[in-house]
Amino acid sequence: MMLPLPTAVQDTPARDISEDEIKQIAMRAARNDQEAFSRLYRLYFPQVFTFINFRVSSREDAEDLANVVFEKALRAIERYQPKPAQFSTWLYTIAKNCIIDHYRRRRLPVDDEAEASAIASMDLSADPVARLLDEERKRTLREALHVLTEEQREVVECRFFFELSIQETAQAMGKTEGAVKAMQFRALENLHRLLTEDIVG
Repeated sequence: MMLPLPTAVQDTPARDISEDEIKQIAMRAARNDQEAFSRLYRLYFPQVFTFINFRVSSREDAEDLANVVFEKALRAIERYQPKPAQFSTWLYTIAKNCIIDHYRRRRLPVDDEAEASAIASMDLSADPVARLLDEERKRTLREALHVLTEEQREVVECRFFFELSIQETAQAMGKTEGAVKAMQFRALENLHRLLTEDIVG
């Protein structure tokens, strides 16, 4: 039976909830606890939406796809196991596959449909790149991201759009934490250089 997904998504951000607590909520959801799954929806909808909104052409499509992610998660939740995948990385995989399916249905290469108007805000407040991110530079940011290697781009998407931790990003990508940190450093260094060159130029 499909759970009616809640319209309200306000809750404590998932990143502020301990991994053990998320695991317990997910395990209750796997036992058909509808309130537990609703809690997961409220916790994770903002980051799922932000991630998808960057990758598709309209806010409406992003909202629809974000709900599809949770519908798929709900159908599969009974099979979810806390190990080896954390809930966040499990959900990230579903979201990534939903985006791929979205483009396949339209017979378009991934990202070709996206427009500057769909680019979501990106929190890089801990890095100098953050000072360069404003409304006028979002299009440039998207172009700059495409200059990165595929793995560097995925690290940025995992860390700053889907808000995964270093550990979660390593798990999602099948990399070591050290490799993720190195790729993140190089990616942000390249973005900083590219965006600075655009402003100076």
